[in-house]
Amino acid sequence: MADAKIWLVGLALIGAPVAAQAQSPAQTDPPKAPPAPPAAKPVAPAKAPPKGKTVEAITVTGAAPDTQTSIDRRSYTLGKDLQATTGSIADALRNLPSVDVDVQGNLSVRGDPNVTILVDGKPSPQFDGKDRADALQQMPADQIERVEVITNPSAALNPEGSGGVINLITKRSRGSGVTGSAYATAASGGLKRAGLNVGYNSPKLAVTGSLGGNYQHNKQHNTQAIGALDPLSGQFLKSEDDGSGRNLARGPTARLSVTYTPRDKDQITGGASYNTLLIQGHPFDHYVNDDVNGAPVSILDRLGERRFLEIDNSASAGWKHTFAEGHDLSFDAIYNSSVYRDHRLYASTSILPVAAVPLQNVRQDENDHHAEFRIAYDRPLAGGSLKAGYELKHDENDFNYSGATGPTPSALVPDPTLANHYQFTQTINAAYATYEHAFGDLSVQAGLRLEEVRFEIDQLTSGERDSQDYVKAYPTLHLGYKLDDERKLSASFSERVQRPPSFFLNPLLYVIDARNAQKGNPDLRPQDTQSYELGYEQRHGQSSYQATLYYRRYEDQITQVEQSLGPGVVEYSFGNLGSSQAAGVELTASGKLTSKFSYNASANLYYSQIDAANLLSSAGAESGYGVSGRANLNWQVRPDDMVQFNATANGKRLVAEGLLEPYYTVNLGWRHKVNDRVTATLTVQDALATNRFRRRLDTPIFSEDLDIRPVFRSVFFRLDYRFGGGGGKPARDPGFEYESGGAAPG
Repeated sequence: MADAKIWLVGLALIGAPVAAQAQSPAQTDPPKAPPAPPAAKPVAPAKAPPKGKTVEAITVTGAAPDTQTSIDRRSYTLGKDLQATTGSIADALRNLPSVDVDVQGNLSVRGDPNVTILVDGKPSPQFDGKDRADALQQMPADQIERVEVITNPSAALNPEGSGGVINLITKRSRGSGVTGSAYATAASGGLKRAGLNVGYNSPKLAVTGSLGGNYQHNKQHNTQAIGALDPLSGQFLKSEDDGSGRNLARGPTARLSVTYTPRDKDQITGGASYNTLLIQGHPFDHYVNDDVNGAPVSILDRLGERRFLEIDNSASAGWKHTFAEGHDLSFDAIYNSSVYRDHRLYASTSILPVAAVPLQNVRQDENDHHAEFRIAYDRPLAGGSLKAGYELKHDENDFNYSGATGPTPSALVPDPTLANHYQFTQTINAAYATYEHAFGDLSVQAGLRLEEVRFEIDQLTSGERDSQDYVKAYPTLHLGYKLDDERKLSASFSERVQRPPSFFLNPLLYVIDARNAQKGNPDLRPQDTQSYELGYEQRHGQSSYQATLYYRRYEDQITQVEQSLGPGVVEYSFGNLGSSQAAGVELTASGKLTSKFSYNASANLYYSQIDAANLLSSAGAESGYGVSGRANLNWQVRPDDMVQFNATANGKRLVAEGLLEPYYTVNLGWRHKVNDRVTATLTVQDALATNRFRRRLDTPIFSEDLDIRPVFRSVFFRLDYRFGGGGGKPARDPGFEYESGGAAPG
């Protein structure tokens, strides 16, 4: 079943109803959808406030994770999170306020899956494409030092992503000379990870490099029951899929960052990354189609062999000149490329009726290229701070799907119904400006971004061609008011956009398999979002308390539309629904209970309303409420030992045709400092085996009951060894020297 739904990842990226079903390594068939829309503008580094500014950032130390807030973002340090030490980036993000990651690896912020992920303020190919969910669950979180969560970005950022921006700040070398660390992780279920991080620092040169490898077995079981209205009888025809999968995922990752400062006023930067993901799997599905009386009319078993390969490369270079404090000019160039090769061979057995079914070989090949050039200029102006810039982005995607059938692997013949060659190009020109100024205790940041977008689609198989060209303005406003040294108020507004993934625009009907077909819509419009926030923050000693009211209104929200093509066969297409809105209040608290116990807790109480009557056969607007939350409790048993308890709960979420069921997870951890160089960490993930995904859809013409149960519970053991640090001292142990977070480096 999983391999059939090429549209799932795209829906997860743009917030359509099936957002939570994009595939993960736990599934035998990883996502096959083309990449997400282009990455957002790299996160502008948070600079020291201009002279006269009184609304300062608030830093909380001693809580887990350590937190710093500024006028437009919150930054979390991951040093205390034991799940981040042994687990993946997805495991680390699950513990952050506002952020949710489901069992499939799908990321959302306050329930909105339209989130842009950056690495050190730059787009990263593994988080831009169809395999984002896999990358989040495969890449070790130990490479990440801090996470910036930007729910209402300023105009200095690309407006792509209605849920906001998450910026992953990688670890940089500290100390003088050569420093570094090595680690090895083993877990139940066959997971193995190992890596090396090395850095070098001198007065003019700083180099940081990392190399890691991942080897992981995954299993899951899923059931899906679909009902489609039969126009002849007026009754629902039901079909069921009982599926299971197992796979082996492995691949190396490498990253290099160089900063050279030839003079005090000039800085040259460069970076490169390489990531490979190879998944070899064996999916099995048992399909049953019933008649109007509930009696089976067809039973089919399908066993697959598949090999999925993804190779991501990224390179960047930049130059920054400082005229004076707060007065900078910088140039940056970025190039990303991704190659996907997804090849599957299916052997099917028709049990009812008894019949021979030919083998089916499906190939999905894809090549993506992203290039970006940026100019940024910052300077003090009239007692405030001005930021202005220009960005040029260009994307080229080539999708070539093909298939063959035959009695044996050596006698396969090309099947023209499976051919689908599609190309997409997009160019974005953008200019922005923001101005921040303090008026006593009131700080104001206003911004405006103008974007000219042009894309072209070329369906080579059918000969169809289309294009769109538009210009749009995106205003932003951020306010901060300092009540006293420990309390402040904040308010913000931003207008954002979510462009449809390129494959949503493919006009050719694509026959995925005997049960599923998909047809894109080249007339899809971008989804527009207006986002409002009002916040209160207070700190008292080592404790911090925050409350945020938020409201989002979506226009032309992109959603999927289903229609039956016959018993057990569904066509999926895409359209812009009328409107939807979401509102809620988010509460967070962190601090110390005693000298040995610290905590971090958050809760999100939310309301959502969806009106898709113009696309779906529904009775008008649907609305619902829900509650989500998470809590971390840290016990410093003694100076060299820490025990951690973590729990997350996700409430039900309304989607266009139904809802996503709630789920919860409990994790445990223990860290022991053997000596100044060696640390041991033991964690238990999903200790109660409750992490699962359930979706219920119900309309007058279509229904679905989907249940995905990955084998998620695992026990991890990790050893870290640190070396270097200058003067014979080992590198800093981030697990036992808790430092506050900060903003992204420049």
